[in-house]
Amino acid sequence: MSSVSASATTLGNVGPGISSQIGPMSNFASLHAIGKVVLILNMWIGRLEVTTVLVLFVPSFWKK
Repeated sequence: MSSVSASATTLGNVGPGISSQIGPMSNFASLHAIGKVVLILNMWIGRLEVTTVLVLFVPSFWKK
C-alpha cells in the first residue's frame, strides 16, 4: 500500500500519500535512496506529462 500510494502521489504531484509510512503525518525521509530516485523520476514524468516524456524516447521524433 505504501509503494502504490507513494507512486500515485508523486506521479500526480498531489501531496501526501495514504499509508502510515507516507501519510499526512509522515514524509519520504524513511525511504531508501533508490526509492527516492524512482519517486523523483515519477515526479518529473508527472510534471512534464507522460506523453511528452514518451515522445522523447521515440526515434522518429529525433530524425525529423
